[in-house]
Amino acid sequence: MSTLRQQLADMQKQLDLSVQASKATLIIEKCGVVLSKTDTVAGHYSRLKYQYPALQRLPPELRVTWNENQRNELKNAANSVNNLLSQWSRWLKNQTLAGAAISTENPDPQLDEDTTTKEPTAYDIIQNDSLTNCMNLSLGLYRTLSGQLNNAWEEWQQELRQQIHVDNKTLEAQQKVGKLKEIADEYSNLRNKFDALVKSLPENGESITQIRSMAEHLNTLRGMMKTDWPLAVQHFFDRINGPQSGKPTLSTLTTEVFEWLRDEDMLEDFVITRK
Repeated sequence: MSTLRQQLADMQKQLDLSVQASKATLIIEKCGVVLSKTDTVAGHYSRLKYQYPALQRLPPELRVTWNENQRNELKNAANSVNNLLSQWSRWLKNQTLAGAAISTENPDPQLDEDTTTKEPTAYDIIQNDSLTNCMNLSLGLYRTLSGQLNNAWEEWQQELRQQIHVDNKTLEAQQKVGKLKEIADEYSNLRNKFDALVKSLPENGESITQIRSMAEHLNTLRGMMKTDWPLAVQHFFDRINGPQSGKPTLSTLTTEVFEWLRDEDMLEDFVITRK
């Protein structure tokens, strides 16, 4: 009889453990839901934390400033976060106490949703308005502020691009002349770095300073390029940079071309050879 009693006790113990394991699995799943939602919002705001002050380096007329409504939205979002955190902390404390009860040989430990307590449960935190309200307020405010920052960033980019733009035809024309080719190559390399740097919102003021400096240098290089070449000069360089069989003869060195080369201090860049 004692053996049967022991076996029944062991079975009851296994059943209790199985129930506790099932409850623990459910708790973990609920925690995962909360973590997934809050972690997404936290990631958004961790970037916004650095992007907002960085973009205060933009020209004054483009800087984003928060109006009174947005300040109130921020307060409401902060309150919702504090409310959720308070409920979560109390629930987590209860789970810690339940775990301690198991380790001290509590014959009937309660892992979770005890209906006799008024403390929040994991289910409550997910199902009541605390989590939903926190997510809605936080995400809504983030979208508003992020949208404003992106608009300001895009507007500044457009201003800079207008200042540094060089069309492909002009760049190709620079490739025909040695010293202008160096300018064009430097411009192209720097422009690629500039385009890569402005793809996303910066998270520090140093990036703004770097982008502004690059734009100023690109604008300087742009000013050094030739964009008003006479047609005869373009034809002359086309022949020079073309195949050997099409190299220009002295007949192509017209007065107009000669004077242009002289004015540009480029006469010494060419030599005369016999066919």
